[in-house]
Amino acid sequence: MSSFTPPKPRSAFSLSRLLISGGLALGLFASGAAAQTSCPELSKKYQGPEYVKNRMDMATSPESYERPGSTFPDFGYMVSPSEYYQCWSSQPLFELKTDFPKTKPKELPSFMKIDFKKNPQEYIMAVRDYAFEGNLPNWNPFENKVRNWYHIPWLHPTSPNGGYPPNGGTEGFHGLIKEAPVSPGQLGPHQLGQNGNYSVYAITLINEQAGYTMHQMWKDPLNPDPRATDKRYGGGFPEGTVFAKLLFTDAPKYPDTLPFMENPLTWLAYITPDFWNTAQRQVGEVHLLQMDIAVRDSRASETGWVFGTFVYNGQLNNPNKFYNLVPVGIMWGNDPQDRTNKTNPFPPTETVVNPNLKETIIFASKDLPPQHLGWNGRLNGPADLNTTSCMSCHNAAQYPAITALVPPGAVPDGGVAPPANGGSEEWMKWFQNIPAGTSMDPRAYSTDFSFQVAIALTNFYAAKGAAFNGMWADDYVVGVKEISRGAKD
Repeated sequence: MSSFTPPKPRSAFSLSRLLISGGLALGLFASGAAAQTSCPELSKKYQGPEYVKNRMDMATSPESYERPGSTFPDFGYMVSPSEYYQCWSSQPLFELKTDFPKTKPKELPSFMKIDFKKNPQEYIMAVRDYAFEGNLPNWNPFENKVRNWYHIPWLHPTSPNGGYPPNGGTEGFHGLIKEAPVSPGQLGPHQLGQNGNYSVYAITLINEQAGYTMHQMWKDPLNPDPRATDKRYGGGFPEGTVFAKLLFTDAPKYPDTLPFMENPLTWLAYITPDFWNTAQRQVGEVHLLQMDIAVRDSRASETGWVFGTFVYNGQLNNPNKFYNLVPVGIMWGNDPQDRTNKTNPFPPTETVVNPNLKETIIFASKDLPPQHLGWNGRLNGPADLNTTSCMSCHNAAQYPAITALVPPGAVPDGGVAPPANGGSEEWMKWFQNIPAGTSMDPRAYSTDFSFQVAIALTNFYAAKGAAFNGMWADDYVVGVKEISRGAKD
């Protein structure tokens, strides 16, 4: 009879004490319901030979518990372990990958040889393929045999002090973080919405270049260094950095319909039934809606970044459903010279391209579902506002969050009339071209166009303050804005 060796502790230092005390003080962690004698009806749909049991052999392989870089919590919301084992063990169990490289990679991704201005669609498709290679179908970097990818730590807690999004944080099946509401009509004419709005959930992978910067920030997990992404201190993401983000939604639900969301790519996730109203989470289905990419590319001379967006179109019926993602466009600047105050209101019925933009290219085609885009035709995806742009929001990525995520009047979005102050001097602060690693407000550290890094630092310091039962004078020096793109009303 073989003996069982218990797994070794994950960490020798006292991070767990900080996490537990901080988490309890802030109410950051939420477990699932108590053990059940019968499983929810939905669990029966995901049983059968096509679903592989994926965690049942861990007891016979204790070494599988030991993952490099496992000093951070994996997720913040999940069913209880007993319910997972009994009802959901056919589903993935999310594990955070943070064994970041300690040296900067020398080799750039091959797509960097493509001129994104001359061949923008070839560029964005090459970035997509680079992100897909080895990460499909599970978007799990532990399974990638081609190259190393990683996650950003400290996205697991809910927003500090009951902030935005309500009952946010990552869930335990796929590591999806609750991100944003979906307004009525935002996705199409027959998407009327539900009480409390539909939700958007997302999961981001970062490549080795970005992982190196995350090592610089988090090499001491108890004392992250926000200078790692600020150019004033020699920080910032290096050339060739890639962020690849999948966005899912719980829309549509009967009687709403969205033709481009037919034949969906569906995951199970531990989610809130609506965005605003309900705190209690439950296991539900979410469907792939969008993919965003961000590339640190110095050929974008004013910003140093190229952003791209894809939208799902299930009517293409590709055998691999990930390839139903259709490119919307790319952008590498905010066109600050263009102050024309126009928006495409909800629901979008056509993709209105602005030919006057110099730093946004939209790929209008028969495969592209109608898009509302961003302010005056700048790039934005279906999950985003029609009053902003990819880059205008990410301009404000900083710690602490001194600058609001969106300009005053950008929400509520989707209305027939454009925002009243669109194009004003105050408005255009969000549509300036800011260099990589530069904060919109010099009193804050730049997180170099990454809002998830800004959120991670905010979450960490909130938990640390709760754990030490104290406050810092630095928090009172500048006024902090809530990282939010809207309010319930």
